[in-house]
Amino acid sequence: MPVIGSSTSGASINNINNSFRTSENSLKRLGSGSRSATPAGNAAALAVAAAKQADISALRQSSTNTVQGLAVLGTADSGLERVGGLLNRAKELATQANSGSLDSQSRAAINVEYQNLVAEINSTVSSTTFNGTALIDGSYNQNFQAGSSATDVVSANLSSVNATGAGLGLTAGAGLSPTALTTQAGAAAVSTELDTAIANLSNFRSTVGGIQSQFTFRGDLLDTQTNALLEATSALVDVDIARESSNFAGSNLLSQLSIATLAQTNQIKTSSLLGLLRR
Repeated sequence: MPVIGSSTSGASINNINNSFRTSENSLKRLGSGSRSATPAGNAAALAVAAAKQADISALRQSSTNTVQGLAVLGTADSGLERVGGLLNRAKELATQANSGSLDSQSRAAINVEYQNLVAEINSTVSSTTFNGTALIDGSYNQNFQAGSSATDVVSANLSSVNATGAGLGLTAGAGLSPTALTTQAGAAAVSTELDTAIANLSNFRSTVGGIQSQFTFRGDLLDTQTNALLEATSALVDVDIARESSNFAGSNLLSQLSIATLAQTNQIKTSSLLGLLRR
């Protein structure tokens, strides 16, 4: 019977070691969910993935920024809606006061309510704020980052939206006069100014609505960009579970076969030696 050389045993041991290393790496990949068992395994892909992850974080925060912007604009529109209701009532009072059937005492009573409405309009403007910042007095003009770059912004420019009495077009000689509705002529002048104020308010709400649409569209775009980057990053670094599981099973099988081969080789060696001793 021939004697088996040490090279056969060495090859089997090498096969076992290689299979163990392959199994170990597969387990690391499956456990971490990463395509590379170590950073050195695919340094270029990990570097690209890290840059993309930074962009993903920025895009997610930008999406939150657009939601916050929409909250600001929604608050502004609620204030304008409230002012609109007050203007409608003021118009009703001006129309009532512009009637030849009323005496001065009746108009004076109507004027009291009208003055309260004007005061409430200005109070509504003052109280329509977001985090302490006034929104509809013509002073609000802020940018919201809506992208991975600091220069990629959406502007919430409400500098043209001034819903105070003066900002709506009421004047000291008519709509803002303390005696606005005490005479029929005054009531007619106030009624005309209120028509202008109501039209201006409608334009203000259109301005806010247009900016709201811009924030909504940008938010949708950011969500799409984020999902695309997530998929790209996953393709770079995430492990293919089915493939890695197959690799793990295959390396385990090779390990078992190599161990069995080595055991059989050792048994053959032992038998050969015993045969020589019997001679």
